[in-house]
Amino acid sequence: MTAREQKKIGSGFSPKSEPQDILEGIALAGKVAVVTGGYSGIGLETTRALAGAGVRVYVPVRDPAKAEATLAGVEGDIHVDAMDLSQLDSVRAYGELVAGREPRLDLLINNAGIMACPETRVGRDWESQFAVNHIGHFVLCDALLPSLLAAGGARVVALSSIGHRRSDILWEDIHFQRSDYEKWTAYAQSKTANALFALGLDMKYGEQGVRAFSVHPGGILTPLQRHLGNEEMQALGWTDADGNLSEQARALFKSPTQGCTTTLWAATSPALAETGGLYCEDCDVANLAGEDSPRYFDVAPWACSEEGATRLWEATEQMLA
Repeated sequence: MTAREQKKIGSGFSPKSEPQDILEGIALAGKVAVVTGGYSGIGLETTRALAGAGVRVYVPVRDPAKAEATLAGVEGDIHVDAMDLSQLDSVRAYGELVAGREPRLDLLINNAGIMACPETRVGRDWESQFAVNHIGHFVLCDALLPSLLAAGGARVVALSSIGHRRSDILWEDIHFQRSDYEKWTAYAQSKTANALFALGLDMKYGEQGVRAFSVHPGGILTPLQRHLGNEEMQALGWTDADGNLSEQARALFKSPTQGCTTTLWAATSPALAETGGLYCEDCDVANLAGEDSPRYFDVAPWACSEEGATRLWEATEQMLA
């Protein structure tokens, strides 16, 4: 299995660096970005940081009225329009809308996602976590690809998760059509897919000026946990009986602002100018996981496999054919 080399580069930032630390000294004024899920949780903080640095930020949302209310206090050039990642006609229409407004796109941040939800089918009988987290973003990137290529140095950041270490892609039954649905396995393979998508995109278009990275943002309590009750989060070690962060979580978890910094670093760092396809965590490139890797860090070999990236790309195109 050929893997993209994964090794920390010593970025100089910490796991809990803040957005202003990451963006200091980086010229972003006049650039254009799309941030999916950019009105909630760490996506909101990503939008706030980029807009504050002079980036024109497009935020696609299922509920524009709700998003506009959330973003009302955020300063900057922010544009909210309707898009539903589970409805591919909606995704393609949104891509056409942005491409019609902007001659180039400098940043695409695939931040939106769902986690550990009840079994739901969308599209062509697709499992919803894989469909929303991966297929929807795959189609969005395809629709925006001419604009990304036109930027002459664009970056795409796909939000993965340490949850990817639970499962490779279920190559023989991606959509749980022959096996019982298990929400955490479904989430895990969708996060592996996010990492492989970034690697595959970089393999295909890196030499044409579109570099891609995947990101584990860290542990952060956000609306992503909407499908989890406190009893389950307590069992996972995230909260106590009263719903407050556990002692372990207080040590490891980040605030929403800290949770967006690895995204910002992957999207803007000059240290990554000559590379791509890497999985990042804690504002640095992650190490390749081995037998002695800590539970909540490092990237599994299957998530940085070039063969896996090619196989996923081909499988996704077949699903869309």
